Amino acid sequence: MSKKKTFVTLEQLKEIDKTYPTPYHLYDEKGIRENAKRLKEAFSWNKGYREYFAVKATPNPYILKILKDYGCGVDCASMAELMMGYALDYKPEEIMFSSNDTPAEEYAYANEIGATINLDDITHIESVERAVGYIPKVISCRYNPGGVFKISTSIMDNPGDAKYGMTHDQIIEAFKILKSKGVKHFGIHSFLASNTVSNEYYPTLAKILFELAVELRDKTGADIKFVNLSGGVG
Repeated sequence: MSKKKTFVTLEQLKEIDKTYPTPYHLYDEKGIRENAKRLKEAFSWNKGYREYFAVKATPNPYILKILKDYGCGVDCASMAELMMGYALDYKPEEIMFSSNDTPAEEYAYANEIGATINLDDITHIESVERAVGYIPKVISCRYNPGGVFKISTSIMDNPGDAKYGMTHDQIIEAFKILKSKGVKHFGIHSFLASNTVSNEYYPTLAKILFELAVELRDKTGADIKFVNLSGGVG
């Protein structure tokens, strides 16, 4: 087994400590850039691909600026995160807003800066309409397939216990309602398991969402513009 080599030596840390006493965060910019580049290259066959970095994972504007260099977008869950993405000049289509218990002013601000709002619940259609005055032309919905999500023989998580996301029947109904309210382009999103490093996770989730996209198109006539696989790439 090869020994892991850190990006900084003990001697370097002792020198840093003279200027910056602990606690502090020390980030490996070279490593971040290399990983972001590898990820971008791995999906370069898909011209529409974009990684949306979860701001809550590391709400550091310097790191968000680095990721911007590699075509990343930002996945935001709060007003502060939306403001950070906007302040760093992320384009509207590069900002996703996924939130659970959302104040009206956050929906209004997300719409103002052109972020794509991801609806967590079918009742949030009314919440957005009240906050904004209308439903934006582009909108996304979060899907929860329910039950137990398994990969191979190991249980990864239990989406059926989660309160987040719409059921199968709800998302079909939500698309019909949204279409009647003038939505032109749709996205679908799902998050089925936390902290997984299994290579099987994304292909399994992609199959569920791509099949759902075809069903939604056939049953509602919706133009599905994107599929958001969510989660973090381990």
